Amino acid sequence: MGVVDHLTPLLGRWQGTNRLRLMPTDEFRSSTATATIGVTAARFVSIAYTWSDGDAPQDGLLLLGGDDDAAGVWVDSWHTGPTWMTFTGGIEDGELRLRGSYPAESGPDWGWHIHVRPGDAVLTMHNVVPGHEPYQVVELALQPMR
Repeated sequence: MGVVDHLTPLLGRWQGTNRLRLMPTDEFRSSTATATIGVTAARFVSIAYTWSDGDAPQDGLLLLGGDDDAAGVWVDSWHTGPTWMTFTGGIEDGELRLRGSYPAESGPDWGWHIHVRPGDAVLTMHNVVPGHEPYQVVELALQPMR
């Protein structure tokens, strides 16, 4: 099954909650969120979402595609700064799992994982510090917009 078919249950407009933490010992901070998910250029899924960091509105975009193997690009006004991140991955255990990396200030690159679970309309993001287990940084839980 390709990415478009796998993510078809998520097509449409959504609202929900974004939860964010920086470090694994931090408490999650919650904000309201929205998402618009659609098919683009017949072979890709776009996930455009909004959330806030305190009073500061934020937004992001994922563009995902592929058949047996998945690929994606991601930008977010808070997380990625002026660059985008690229990802590869696939569908495992009912979720789309993507893996990418970004440069650290010093030492080896750090990893970033994005998981999209269409069965319960949840997107999670995980930071991967070299030598440590990934830890969840973001949870975007969605419900259909009314």
